[in-house]
Amino acid sequence: MSENAAKDARKGLAGTLTGKAKEVAGAALGNDSLAAEGQLQQAEASARKQAKTKDAVAQAESQQATAALASEQSAAAGEREAAEIGAEARAAQVQRESDVERNRVQAQADAGHAAEQAGIDAEARVGLRQTAQQASQDKAEADRGEQDAVEHAQQKFASADAAEQAAGRARAEAERLARQAE
Repeated sequence: MSENAAKDARKGLAGTLTGKAKEVAGAALGNDSLAAEGQLQQAEASARKQAKTKDAVAQAESQQATAALASEQSAAAGEREAAEIGAEARAAQVQRESDVERNRVQAQADAGHAAEQAGIDAEARVGLRQTAQQASQDKAEADRGEQDAVEHAQQKFASADAAEQAAGRARAEAERLARQAE
């Protein structure tokens, strides 16, 4: 526990105890003003404690959201890289197969099979187009995954911001109660 947290805890406990003592003394002495002041002091201590708790939760959620964003972005980048590598490998394989087939066709064309070569070249182009389309689809899917991860992290940040705002409102309420108790 940090020194500030310990100091805040002691201050909160002292405020609660002082408030309770004033409330009891006011009730025992028939002094409604003293009893009310004690109740306000206890409410202030409780509001401060709640504000500190909300603030700690908001900070923890913000840290979790930051870590989640980094993790999801890293995973999305890895998926995109893997998809790109796979697409490049498929394209290279198709190109090698196309080259082999083209050489075979060339040999046949030299033997008088020129028409057959044109059909095989067309098949190779279709294969290359299909591979390029598949690579494009894989890359788009990886991009969507990364976008989903970013949107998820943005939602976590928005939730953390809302929690921080709630903690700020709770602190303001505690300060208002403190001023009112004085």
